[in-house]
This record gives sequence, structure tokens and C-alpha cells, in this order.
Amino acid sequence: MADAIIGSKKPASWLFSPLSLLIFVLLVLCILLSLPLTIPIGPMYWDTYIYLDAAQRLKLGQIPAVDFSAPVGALEYYQFYWLQTLFPGGQPTLLAQWSVLISSAPLMAAVVAIIEKDNRKTAIAILVPFLIFALCPMNTQTFHSYPGVSGFGIYNRHTSLLLYVLTSALIFLPRGRSLAIVAALTMLALFFTKITGFLAGGLIGLYAVIAGRFLLRHLLLALAVFVIILAGFELNNGMVSAYMANIITLVSLNEGLLIPRFLTVFSIKLDVMLAAASLIFFLFWLDRSDHSTWRKDKFYLDRDWLWAGVIMVAGTFLETQNTGSQEFIFIWPVLLAVLYKTTAMNEIHRLIVYCLVALTIIPTTTKVVHGTLRFIAVAPHYVSAPVSDIKTMGLVSTRADIMERVLLLENHYIQNAETYRQLAVAGQLPSWRLYAELDYQMFWLLSLDNAVKAIKQFESDNNIRLNSLMNLDFTDPFPWILDRDATRHIQIGADPFRTVERLTPVVEASVRATDGVLRPTCPITTARRYLQDIYAKALDDRTVVKLNDCWDLLLRPDLKAVK
Repeated sequence: MADAIIGSKKPASWLFSPLSLLIFVLLVLCILLSLPLTIPIGPMYWDTYIYLDAAQRLKLGQIPAVDFSAPVGALEYYQFYWLQTLFPGGQPTLLAQWSVLISSAPLMAAVVAIIEKDNRKTAIAILVPFLIFALCPMNTQTFHSYPGVSGFGIYNRHTSLLLYVLTSALIFLPRGRSLAIVAALTMLALFFTKITGFLAGGLIGLYAVIAGRFLLRHLLLALAVFVIILAGFELNNGMVSAYMANIITLVSLNEGLLIPRFLTVFSIKLDVMLAAASLIFFLFWLDRSDHSTWRKDKFYLDRDWLWAGVIMVAGTFLETQNTGSQEFIFIWPVLLAVLYKTTAMNEIHRLIVYCLVALTIIPTTTKVVHGTLRFIAVAPHYVSAPVSDIKTMGLVSTRADIMERVLLLENHYIQNAETYRQLAVAGQLPSWRLYAELDYQMFWLLSLDNAVKAIKQFESDNNIRLNSLMNLDFTDPFPWILDRDATRHIQIGADPFRTVERLTPVVEASVRATDGVLRPTCPITTARRYLQDIYAKALDDRTVVKLNDCWDLLLRPDLKAVK
């Protein structure tokens, strides 16, 4: 397809080149990460804290998949850890969102540098959407009517962005070693980001091979680069094989969810999927008139409608495993290539293509940009979290009326503990959308801050130091906040219904060796009860210390509190 796009070299200063734009944006991001920016808290925001848990483990020398299980690949957490090391005062969600640029920006730089040699406008048209989606910490799905940052689905957004890089390379780079190396490195990044993204990229890459985008020697080069680097990681304590074992475990825990998730994707992205399907059928209809001609072409499968179709299939598969993402953004390079070819169409056909392309790409772009502009607009008027002991986790805010409600929740949960326990026993949450509610996400932070204060007070009063900590909840930022060891061989992002397997002897021994295990009680929920049940055998001999009315400390029995 790249060979069909006519180049138009025009002299211009380096100052206005795509690479200059990329460098400028990266410098601006460095400045923003150097500032203590406060952002509006959003639904399921606590997903961000998984990155903090992982960062502390990496700091302690733990290896993802070897020393702890994670919902996604190791690259996500290493990039966050590296960026947080450079900007320790940066806002955690912005650090997590922009950390993907550590891997994706160099790859995109290589892509646009090669494209710019033939056509600067094309390079800019590829780069600008990449930057928009990389910068905006927003999903297309909305789980709350008030503006807030999407602290969840971050690795899904990263996966889509890497697929955008891959598709851009496959569509616009000429056949050769550069394409092979960029494709191999991007697939490697996808492999260590999210395995479903790797499989989606593999489907797109397979079609690229069939369509003739790779000569045999270049295909072998790409495979060699991928395998050699992968083998190097495997030498790091069996990191790759442990990662694959972790994936198999997660798949076994999530059997039976695929069909319902296909229906979810169709319902959420019906606008984009209908427009894309219409465009694919229209391009096929236009192509059929040249059927006898393109069948004789050596690369007759390199067709626009086939590219779009394969990418939509890959994107649909990818989104069945996602909750929160920037869906199908990687179809833009194909759409751009289609737009280049409209000059050969008559006016009516050209207008139809323009409309269908717009209907395919605009909905996702506008949702992401609009959501970002909304939270930026309201942020100055929001109330910051009244916390002091949770480091940069406190760089969040919410509406004043929501904060008023948050400040009432602790006493409410304490006074009505039995009511919430009954709901949990019945398998029900305190509200149907508890984790998407902004008041709960903010309350969780305030409760965490109180728990950290209580731990410090307990240690001071009893002349004791808890060297290792674990939390019986979805996220566990305690080791990161207090700079303590984190329990090994357990799942970070502990969803007992989807990611936490039954207690094994290795996990039991690791939990038993943990100095202090935190047990939240405000409120009791189904997930918290289930987690306690899973780890009950490893905690049966613990001394229960009531830190406050919302947190219990399960103290290792051989630790003595000395007054």
C-alpha cells in the first residue's frame, strides 16, 4: 500500500518537522510531570494504584510473573517505574498514561522519519493523532456523568497506541529492513504490554505477510529480532515462560466470558463498527470493477477494504478483553491511505468515502478529546483530597458536593456495618456501580490515608516496624507509601472473581511470612470477603489489631508489640 502513495518531497526547515513536534511535546510532558498537578478523580480510578504496587516491587528487585502475578505484561510496570524514578513528584495517573511513550515514541519517531523522506504531510497526519491519543488519559466509555480522569483501562489505551504504530508502519513504510525491525520491536512491545494486543497485532501482521508487505528475508529478519530479544528476557529467571504460565492461569479463570464480551463491544462501538463496515463494503464494491486486473497483480491481496476489514476484526477481538480503551484508533493509517486514493474517484464516490471515513474516526477522537477538555476545564474549581500521608496519590480532586458526601461516609459505614455485611453475604455490593462512583473512589483514598497514619502510630506506640505489608483488597499501595517489602507470589490488582487463583503452598508460605496484613472493613464487600476466604488458611494464626474502625491489622504471631 505504501508503494501506491505518491510522495511529494518539499524542502522545509527542521524546526517544523514531525520529529521536532514530537520532541517538543515530550519536553512539555516532562515539564508537566515535574509539577504537582491535581486532576479530578474518575470512575474505577484505583486501577492506577496497581502501577504503584508494581513500582515498589520492581524497586525491591522483584520480577513480574516470576515474583508476582500481574493482569498485564511487565513492560507496563517497568515503563511506569522508570518514569516515576525520573519524576517522583509526578501525578501517578499521568505518569502511567504517558509512560507508554518510552517505548512507543522512539518507534513512532522511526516511522515518521522514514515517511517524511517522501511526504511530510503524511508524516504529520500520522503523528498528530498518535500524540492526541497518547496525551489524553481518557477512554471512550463513560461510567459517570461528571468529568474525571479515566484511571482504569490505561494498559488498554497503551495497547491500542502500539497497534497504531504497527499499523502505521505496515501501511506506509516501504518493504525493507526498516519495516521488519520496526514491526518486530512493536510486536515485542505488544507482547510485554498485553497478550491480546500481541495476538491482534499478529493477525494484522499475518495479513501484511499474505499481502506481500514483507520479502522472505525481511520476514526472517523480523522473526530473528523478535526471538533473540525474547530469548534474552527468558534468561532473566525464566521471565517469559513465567509470563506465559500466568496468562494461562488468567485464561482459565475467565473461561466463558468471550461471547458476552463480543456483544458488549458491538453495543458500545456500534457507531464506529457500522461506519467501518459500510466503508469496507463500499470499497469492495468499487474494487470489484477492477477484479480481473487486480487478480493479476503480484500483491493482489494488498487491498484497502481487506486492510480495513482485518483491522476491524483484530480490534473487535482486542476489545472483548478490555474494559475502557480507545477502541479502533489504529484504523486511521488505513483510512488515511484510502483518502489519498480518492483523487482517482468520481465526485460522488469521493464524497461517500469522505463521509464514511469521518463517521469511522471522528466518534472515538471527539469522545477522547472532549473528555480530556472537560476535566481540564473543571479541575480549577474542584476540591483537593484532604490527605497528607499517601505521597502523590493525594494529587486528585472532586466536586465540593461530592466531597461533602465523602466526609460522611466513614461514620455511615461504621454505623451500618451489619447492613453492608448482609449485602456482601448475599453477593451484592453497597450500590450497583460502587467502584464507578466518585464518592467511593475518593473515600477509599481518605480511608487509606487514615490507615497509613494508624500504622505509623501503631509502630511508634509499640516500638515495632512492619517490614512487609499486604492488603486484602483490589489494590495494595501500602508497601509503596511506607517503602516496605511487598508479599511475593500474589496477584496485584486482586480481583478474586477474575485474577486470584486458589491458595497454593508457595503463596501460603509467602503470606504467612508477611509481617502485617491489612483488612479493610468500611464497607465489607463481596470481593473483600472472597479475598479473605481465599487467604484464610494462611492467616488463621494472626493476631488481630484494630487500627481504627475501618482497618484491622493482622499481625504475624511471632511479632511482639513492646510498649
